[in-house]
Amino acid sequence: MPKTTQKPVVKELQPLDVEILKNLYNYRALSTGQVSEFHGMSMPYTYRKLNILRNTGYIRSEPIRGYIRGQSRQGNYHRISEAGIACLRKQGYPAERRADDLRVRRFHLPFVLTTNNILIKLEQAGWTVQDSRDVKKQYRLNRSTNVQGRVTTPDGMAFVIYTFLHSTSAKNLQKIIREMEQHRFFDTYAFFTKGQESFSQVVDRLMDSRVITECKSLKVFPQTFGINYLLAFRANEEQVIRELAYRGILHVPASETDNTARGHPDGLSQIVRYQGEEMYFLNLLDTDLIKIKHILQYRKDRYERNGRKVLVLTHPGLRPKHESLLQHVHHVHFLEVGGEILEPVLRNK
Repeated sequence: MPKTTQKPVVKELQPLDVEILKNLYNYRALSTGQVSEFHGMSMPYTYRKLNILRNTGYIRSEPIRGYIRGQSRQGNYHRISEAGIACLRKQGYPAERRADDLRVRRFHLPFVLTTNNILIKLEQAGWTVQDSRDVKKQYRLNRSTNVQGRVTTPDGMAFVIYTFLHSTSAKNLQKIIREMEQHRFFDTYAFFTKGQESFSQVVDRLMDSRVITECKSLKVFPQTFGINYLLAFRANEEQVIRELAYRGILHVPASETDNTARGHPDGLSQIVRYQGEEMYFLNLLDTDLIKIKHILQYRKDRYERNGRKVLVLTHPGLRPKHESLLQHVHHVHFLEVGGEILEPVLRNK
């Protein structure tokens, strides 16, 4: 009789096995690449480890569909099974939910995987992250709410996050804006978009909405750039200023370093000296629409009395949109920076 090949299974549970199961429980669904990155494993070793966990019955793996434009198949995603949850409980982990509670609907899967890509990287950098279920439970939000999660910097600044794929319908954006108007306990947001079309749609719709007058921060990021920006600067405006001053790009007058001077236009209190001229400074690498609003409110008559232009920090990929939004403000000067600012900061983290 031919020899049957036995499938490899977990013979003795390893700490790494438990960690993978915990993350699948917490994040609901992770792609093979996300598991590999989260745990610092090579792809061949990740495939092998997931295969063993699957053979043991601890996880389920299914194909990813409809995630990337033009591709019908993008590998697999993985979720924990009931046996995997039972295994976590035996290890003393407080796993209260059942596997069926954690199942992600096919339509919702791309949003979960996109959001997890953000949450994983920020959590690894010391941020506190909450997925959509935790946020909805904590604030008693309706289950149909589009909120994808909440992230908090190591300094304690929190942002509710929404994620968008390559394009989004006007109807969906309007639903999200209505949610924001109802959720008065949130006033700082970060939106992550995929592709230029989605980025532009989200910016334009938010600029035309009432939430622009009700929030403290409305950041809109192209996804990869946004993750790198937040990892580099942790949404800390002072750190951006310090980096530019360190590189000799800006000079901050000693009398204007505390940002508490009175008599400045709303949102324009940071003064710098650039190319021999004293200007207000605003960092728009985060495309914070509240900052855009402050610049638009600094009208020509106020500028003529004040005499200070606005120096706007931008990026080559963001500048066309920033220029479009500020096209009628002629007392704006753009300072464009690229990877020469972000990459060294990321390397030193």
